[in-house]
Parts: sequence; structure tokens; C-alpha cells
Amino acid sequence: MSAELILFILVATVAIVSAAFMLISRNAVHSALFLVLNFLCVAFFYLMLDAPFLAAIQITVYAGAIMVLFMFVIMLLGADKLGGPAGKYSWMAPIAVGITTILLIIAFIAVTNSSIGLLKPVAKAPEVGVLHTVPGAPNVDVYLDETPLEKNVAFGEHNAFVEAQAGEHTLVIFPSCTEADSANCADPITSGAAPLYAQPVTLDAEKQYELVVAGTPAALQVINVPVDLSQVANDDTLRVTFVNALPGEDVTVQQFLPPSPNSNDELRQGYGVSELEPTLGYGAVSTTRELVKGITTFAFSRGDTRLFTLRDVALKAKTHELIVLAPESAAEGETSRVTAVRFTDPPLRTAESYGSPQAVGLSMLSTFVLPFELVSLLLLVALIGAVIMTREDVIKRVRERIVVSPAIRHINRNLAAQQPSVAQSTEHPSEASAD
Repeated sequence: MSAELILFILVATVAIVSAAFMLISRNAVHSALFLVLNFLCVAFFYLMLDAPFLAAIQITVYAGAIMVLFMFVIMLLGADKLGGPAGKYSWMAPIAVGITTILLIIAFIAVTNSSIGLLKPVAKAPEVGVLHTVPGAPNVDVYLDETPLEKNVAFGEHNAFVEAQAGEHTLVIFPSCTEADSANCADPITSGAAPLYAQPVTLDAEKQYELVVAGTPAALQVINVPVDLSQVANDDTLRVTFVNALPGEDVTVQQFLPPSPNSNDELRQGYGVSELEPTLGYGAVSTTRELVKGITTFAFSRGDTRLFTLRDVALKAKTHELIVLAPESAAEGETSRVTAVRFTDPPLRTAESYGSPQAVGLSMLSTFVLPFELVSLLLLVALIGAVIMTREDVIKRVRERIVVSPAIRHINRNLAAQQPSVAQSTEHPSEASAD
């Protein structure tokens, strides 16, 4: 076992033992002190997870301010003066110790038999999306090897990213079943159906891919587009990638910028023109560029012919704009048209920079806070329960203190008997002096 694993087991043992003593302690103050020790162990776990900020919060807020409030409540109830023999809930102590021991043994076996001691980060599985850009082609079912990735993808549709297994696969595309009842559709893998397209693909961990179904209805092909969702260099920038899924000659991609007094670019109708991709061939993927957020216009041309203009595109920071130039479905006899498909619902958001408030907020909730704060919440509830259970003993001891002894009762009777004569003497003082 590694040194980190040994340290974790030692601190976890202290945390469990302190939690057990918090439950079985007859003195509420001692119980609160054991809870403080447990909070310190949780803070140490945060340090082992490279979260010093959460460790400081755990010590300052929970082991500090919250425990001061608890001690105030304990003193207010008088539970700090308890002790002595166990009450009617004494049977709970051995049960709690037994359950804690069993859980400790189970956790020890699970930790020692796993690879947690290696402290290696688990690689995130690759994510794959599918976009259908072939008008006139049937709906398709996309398979990775024999596993369905997405079914019944229609022209112009793109699905959300789904996780896949990293490694080498065979991408297979089948025509979707047209039966009204899906129960009558045979599995294309087991039935030996002929695929529309098949090719080997390699999926790497920690990466995202968009599979663009392109080509013609008679000859489909798939463009594998890697999507970079890592953090951007600046908070005001984003990434843009262009894909040419339009059969034919090369395409030129231009960006029209608002006029700027500091720009030396060629001015055309009041706009600066930036040529992003001079020659983007069919089936090619452009270089991923980082642009500044804002509203802009992209133009796609072949020679002097403008194919399509994507006007007033709102570029959002910390996203990856994937723009696919593809043919648009047209009625029979009409001239084929061109369109540009954008992924905007939902947008492809890049990762937040390490240590930023957004990244800390996401990781705190999902990775750090929930597992440990649930334990802290259970311990707080247990302490409140212990105070409530001991309140019965507090009331009993208070009643014992106010029990009047027989001697005091005799004195009280004599005083009560003398009160009428005293009252009479005070009401008629002149008569008493005359006598």
C-alpha cells in the first residue's frame, strides 16, 4: 500500500472512532468535542483531495462557529452537567459500536482490494455526437462495433454527446427501420443487414467527437470532427471550427468584422474582411481558431460565387462553435441550396479555468461537498438527537433538586399557621396597644 492510502486509513479510523464516541458519550460536552475531532478529520480529507479552501471552511465554519453555537445550546439545556449511569437508551451504545465496527471492516476491505492507493485520475470516457447532412438519404442508425450509438437520425438532426468506450472501433451505418411498430424491426447486426457505410475509427479518452454523415444518398461518408472543449486562453474568447460537408470544389471561409479605426484589413462595404480558410476541401475540417466574442458574419464562397452567408452570429465566450456547411433539402425540380448547421442547443461549452469560481463551484458540489457534507449532516443530526435524549435526564435531575425535605415542610407549616395572627395584629394595632 502507498503512503497516501495508509494515511487515509489512519485518519478514517480516527474519524469513525470519534463519531462512535460522540454517540456513546454520556456527557454532551465530550460528545461535541468528539464531533470537532471528526470535523478536523474531514478537513484533512479535503487536504488530501487538493482542496485547501474547503479544508479551511470546514475548520472555520463547522469546527469553529457551528460548534460554538452547539456548545451554547448544550449549556442552555444544562446537558453539560450530565454523567453517571446509563439511562433507558443504554442498549443503543453497543449496537452503534457494532455497526460502526462492521462498516469499518467493510470499508477497509474495499479500500485495500481496490486501486485507490494508486491515486491515478480516472480518464473520462470519449463522447460522440452524430449529425446527418445528406438530403434525400434515409434516416440512419449509427453503431460502434455492435453497440448502437444513435438510432433514427434524420436529415438535419444532431444528437447530444453520448459516452463511448475509448479505443479502436468500427463505425457502421445502417438505414433506420421504417416499420410503424419498432417491435417488428430486426436488429441489423444479428440479421446480417448490409450497412450503408463502415469505417474504422479511433476514440481517445478525454476527447469529444462529432461524426458528420456527409456525401450523397448513393455514397455516404463520415467526417470525424474532433471537438476541443478544454479551457480557452481568455475569458472573452471562443473556438470556431468549420466543416465542409458540401460535395464539390473547395470552399473559402471569410469573416466580416465591424469597421475599426485600428484595422488595416481590406474594407468592403464598411466591414473588415478576414479570410479564415482560403481552401477548405470537401470532407475537410478547418483549423480550430480562437475568436473574440461578439456578433459577426461568416461567408462561404467558391471562387466569386457566394454559396451561403451566416449573418449576425452571436458568438458566446467559453464555447466551441462547430459550423458545418452542408446541402439543404429541396423539392424535386428546384435548385439545391446550401445551409450552415450550428450547434447551439445546447451550446458546446468549454471547460472552466482551473481555480476559477465557476470551476470551484462545479467541483465543490459534485466531487467534494456532497460526499463529506452528507456525513457531517448525519453527525449533526446525531448530536441533536443525543441532546434531546439527554434532556429527560436533565429534567429528572432538576426535579430532584427542587424536592422539599420533611424539615423544610414542617417549617413551612409553622410559618403558614402564624400568618393569620400576624395579619390580625397588623390590621388592629390600636386594639393591641390598648390591651
